[in-house]
Order: sequence, then structure tokens, then C-alpha cells
Amino acid sequence: MEATGTYRVDEVANVGDTVSDLCAGDNASVRFNIGVLSGAHDQARLLKAPHTHLLADVAELRQMWSDCE
Repeated sequence: MEATGTYRVDEVANVGDTVSDLCAGDNASVRFNIGVLSGAHDQARLLKAPHTHLLADVAELRQMWSDCE
């Protein structure tokens, strides 16, 4: 985030499909730390990782953003 000049972590979303992706988002204190179940790790593993949302597929992001408005 620093390399792109992004300093407002409350405006950042992290989306990942592994535990390490979600741990990175948690370490950065992003507002949305979203796990996607259609990737590398299954629901059981991602449920144990820090997250704000778990989505079945990345395609669900569009609906999630609509719901947040």
C-alpha cells in the first residue's frame, strides 16, 4: 500500500484465497479482509484465518459492494 501512496487502510479491501492472504490483510489492518472459497484453500481452513467476509466465489464481490453502499 505504501508503494502506491495508499495510507487510508480503512478504504482498502484485501481479497485472497489462502490463509496467508488473509493474514496479510489482517496484518495491514484493512477494512475488508475477504476470503474467496473458489481458490486454493477450502472453507474449513479459511474460517480459521482472520477475515471480515467469506465468499463462495470472487464474482460475489459485485453484490457485496452493492450491499455496502
